Amino acid sequence: MNTRLLATKLHTPPFRPFEVTRPRLLEHMHTGLREGRKLTLLSAPAGYGKTTLAAGWVHTLTASRQTGWLSLDPEDSDPGRFFAYFLGALQAAGVSGLDALLSLFDRPQIPPSQALLDELLNRLSAVESPLLLVLDDYQVITSPVVHDALAYILDHKPVTFHLMLLTRQDPPLHLARLRARRQITEIRAQVLRFTPEEACQYFTQVMQLDLTREAARALEERTEGWAVGLQLAGLALQNTADPERFIQSFRGSHRYVLDYLAEEVLARQSEQTRWFLARTSVLDRFNADLCGALTGQPDAQAVIDHLEKANLFIVPLDDERIWYRYHHLFRDYLTTLLDRKEQAELSKKASLWHEANGMLTGAVRYALASGDPDFSAGVIERAVDQNTTFSGGNVALLTSWLAALPAHTLQQRPRLNLNASRIFYLASQFDLAEKHLNQAEAAIKTSPPAPETELLLALAALYRGSLALVRGDIQQGIEQTVYAQARLPADHHLAHARACFNLGQAYEITDELDQAVENYLLSGDEALLAGVRFLAIQAYCSAAQVQVKLGDLTLAEHTCQAAVQMTGGERIPPLGLAYIVLGGIALERSDLAAAEALLQDGTALSRQGGLMDNAVLGMASLARLRICQGDAPGAHAVVQEARSIIQTFGVPLMASRAAAFLARLQLAAGKLQEAARWAAEYQAKRSGTDEYEELTLARVLLASGQSGLVPQILQPVLDQAGRAGRRSSQIEAMLLFSRYDHARKDLAAAEKWLVRAVALAAETGHVRIFLDEVGPLVDLLPRMRSAAPEFVDQIIKAVQRQPGAGISTGSSPDDPLIEPLTPQEQRVLELIVAGRSNQEIAAALVISLGTAKWHVHNILQKLGARDRPQAIARARELGY
Repeated sequence: MNTRLLATKLHTPPFRPFEVTRPRLLEHMHTGLREGRKLTLLSAPAGYGKTTLAAGWVHTLTASRQTGWLSLDPEDSDPGRFFAYFLGALQAAGVSGLDALLSLFDRPQIPPSQALLDELLNRLSAVESPLLLVLDDYQVITSPVVHDALAYILDHKPVTFHLMLLTRQDPPLHLARLRARRQITEIRAQVLRFTPEEACQYFTQVMQLDLTREAARALEERTEGWAVGLQLAGLALQNTADPERFIQSFRGSHRYVLDYLAEEVLARQSEQTRWFLARTSVLDRFNADLCGALTGQPDAQAVIDHLEKANLFIVPLDDERIWYRYHHLFRDYLTTLLDRKEQAELSKKASLWHEANGMLTGAVRYALASGDPDFSAGVIERAVDQNTTFSGGNVALLTSWLAALPAHTLQQRPRLNLNASRIFYLASQFDLAEKHLNQAEAAIKTSPPAPETELLLALAALYRGSLALVRGDIQQGIEQTVYAQARLPADHHLAHARACFNLGQAYEITDELDQAVENYLLSGDEALLAGVRFLAIQAYCSAAQVQVKLGDLTLAEHTCQAAVQMTGGERIPPLGLAYIVLGGIALERSDLAAAEALLQDGTALSRQGGLMDNAVLGMASLARLRICQGDAPGAHAVVQEARSIIQTFGVPLMASRAAAFLARLQLAAGKLQEAARWAAEYQAKRSGTDEYEELTLARVLLASGQSGLVPQILQPVLDQAGRAGRRSSQIEAMLLFSRYDHARKDLAAAEKWLVRAVALAAETGHVRIFLDEVGPLVDLLPRMRSAAPEFVDQIIKAVQRQPGAGISTGSSPDDPLIEPLTPQEQRVLELIVAGRSNQEIAAALVISLGTAKWHVHNILQKLGARDRPQAIARARELGY
């Protein structure tokens, strides 16, 4: 099982042999299994015994089928977290081979693709013995993504797999259709109600009360068979001297009954027990040591053991009986016994216990629950001062902590204000970052001299340098960073890592790319010494981005893979950037399927952690991918979302680059008028210093037939890119030069540029740029073979013959296709024609089943086929 999952959520509640077995309900559920129904649904309000019934049923099935259990929390509504636990529950049930699938499925805020769901279903189909999975408290799931995915699983699941949902409200899972097809077993409140016979059995066997049949029937009638009501009544009756009088006076609604009986139950407990229950009711989970910290009782474990034996609504969360929780309704009632001041003090104690035990997120949560802003600020200050707090890269969580504090608490704490500035910088909220930085510097300079003053001023200078660089002020960025470096202690590895990152940015902006890579990698190494994986991953991925500019895609890929290895298999938000860069490399190599998966995953992870600058980078590559896929509206939607995010950054340079990117998309979509409008606006304020915007302008002018300025635009770009070694930019500029000369009918000059571009791209592996740019030049490609035969053949095959393009390369099966099949797809198609299944294709080519399905999906699209028979017919037409 994945060790990052909370194991207690995957434990089936313990089986108690003396519980009421309720055979009528067990038989109802057994019938659903025998008839091969897809789903068992227990839907009823809280307290109707759903979990107890389901747990008892599961224990009767363990000898005949594999069983798994997942107790859901509101946080599990996130799709990535839900499927991580979903797969973890399957693993706990004994399903093997899910580790690789888990890494693909864990995509927060991005719907799981049909291919991934199919892969999961195939894994379930491979399980030989019957399998049951129970999802408890499904009502906490609010994500349509999760509902849709679960509906798809239900529609296509293997016959050996059965799903059971326990919920307080009906899930949106096409229940009417399941009923019409007799594919669901439903047990609702009316059926879950205890019958008089079951109530009598409950009071005698479980509560060990000597009640007459009439008394048990009366209680069953007045509680309407509500399991919690019966339990509370039984607890009260255990200590009442006049059971008949109690039963006669027992009246009221469910809520009234709960409050009344809770009072009666507590009134029968010792004062020490009542005091213990009330003081520990602020805890959502607890163990003996934590309870001891809140109550001061050294024998807290003995009290917990008593509560469990007395059935006082305490639920064990693990098999070792270490962690517990109270029944939610019981806990809600207990907290009403405390006034606000008591709750605040207990929350503070809980916070300090969690902090002392290294559980910083819990420490902050309880601190904020105390409602004391100064106390909360102190806990948060100590938490964000720990390098490990930054290591996971969940900037969204850190910003939520700061947002919960009143402004004055930050102003009084310069160290916290400094960290707040850094957090908001990481969240791309640069104006807010500068505001907190100004406040921190002012407080530091006016405070009495202290040993840490020099360090705080150095950190402030370092953070000011970061802000200057992101806004394009290179000189100030370097000056502030160098000033800070000279004053930072040698062992402050995190600060030095941030300083090296600043210098990496400065060198990248000034086109000193080798030094940029060196400083980024040094930043990553320093960050690892500090134990901050977030910055280490970010730094290595930034180095990889520069390596892409330098044209070394393979080295960039290795650098990103090294970043991925830093997490030890843990999925944390900073990994999003690694996947985004790897997705961009896959796109450059024209591996669209891999690019799709990596970019979707990376963008989702970045969003999850609030790393919006990384998310925007992912969106840019996704927009380009959508154009490659022929989805211009999809590309436009992605870019517009990215632009709206960039507007919140308050960085004009980023907004200007985004506008140029949109102009490129408009060109690709044939919207020349819109692109020309951008070009006119850009030329009115043009400085000629931004390479990306200059190349975009050249494109628009070529497309609009106003190409007179193109050489003047391209030559400086080409010269500077050559001096800096930015081979990707050199290739782009050469191709645009070739298009310019081709449009002027100077074929000799066009060929010269194209030969240079081919030779350089053959070294770097840049395929996509040719597919994007070579359209008007396709008739020249066959003449370029001598420069790089294999590369030119690859491009010719990839481009294919467009109407009127006139590439004379001889016939091949791929000629009529708009997008050719890759060599691997050709091998897959041959196996499809031979009648092989996806599993057989995967085995024959030594690839995963998911990869085989991806290839089959792509082949069907390229062939324009709806299904395999059409694909086979089309393949035979093409000569495969």
